[in-house]
Amino acid sequence: MRTLETIPLTRIDWEDTTFLVTLLPDLEPLQASIRLIGLLEPLILRQKTDGLYQIVCGFKRVEALRLLAINEAAAFVYHLTELTDLQALLLAINHNITRPVNLGEKAQALAKLLDFGLSEREVIDRYLPLFALQSNARILSQITNLLSLERRVLEYLIKEDLSLSAAVRFLDLKQEDQKSMIPLLLALRPGENRLKEIISFLREISLRDDVSISALLAREDIGELLAEVQTPRPQRLERLRRIIKQMRFPLLTATEARFAAYKQSLALPSQISFHPPAFFEDEEFRMELKFKDFRSFRELVATLRRITDASKGNRDPLADLSNSR
Repeated sequence: MRTLETIPLTRIDWEDTTFLVTLLPDLEPLQASIRLIGLLEPLILRQKTDGLYQIVCGFKRVEALRLLAINEAAAFVYHLTELTDLQALLLAINHNITRPVNLGEKAQALAKLLDFGLSEREVIDRYLPLFALQSNARILSQITNLLSLERRVLEYLIKEDLSLSAAVRFLDLKQEDQKSMIPLLLALRPGENRLKEIISFLREISLRDDVSISALLAREDIGELLAEVQTPRPQRLERLRRIIKQMRFPLLTATEARFAAYKQSLALPSQISFHPPAFFEDEEFRMELKFKDFRSFRELVATLRRITDASKGNRDPLADLSNSR
């Protein structure tokens, strides 16, 4: 039977993380609350054979108390024989799911359930839905494998609150390549879609050219881009995207640059939109005219006529662009 006791913090083994689920907690609100009104909820501890106490629930509270130099805390205490490891873990999980649980915490809880003897089938059927995850073996494997990621990558995924579909992209990268991504992540903080695109392009280039991703990211132009802290982050992110896209599709990006230069040379008014074929995979260009009345329409047509008249006798620039695919 558990008892309510006042336990000195010196007798709590906070280095014993057997039942730890929480990752990267924000302690400031908890510290402010304890400073103002004290500890509202007792810790849950289990006695150890060495006379110290294991934390079952309350890792954040113990850390907050330590930072506030508070030396003791109320705790519900279980004797060692009254609570099995699995029961203690389930108690910890049930206490934590009352709040939003991040991706790393889900991974840690599920991995510990497997380590403590639950079958894969039971974890899939009962606990994946508890963490708002689809009940299948692939999802369980993906999320528990996140714990193998380089620690700073996992921390980034948690802080940016990225989805599992984005996080698993890192599982395809070697540990050294994961580390090489960290400066890019911290400097540019790409969102989910941009992050997926960057990783996909880098992997494809790496496989095609037999070059490691860490070597690709060691390019001088990428290093200079990351160091330009005075340039707004969205601009640097777009420049990085262009660099990597050029590495992945050198012919396409060269053709896009030629089209952009040609389009600029035409000096089209804003009422005329000029678009190339998607990925330059066919020969059909598209032009849109915006006008309010027939007079405006006639003026736009006259502008296009002047452009075509000026091009008479010259080589067809659109054919050159189409044939450069």
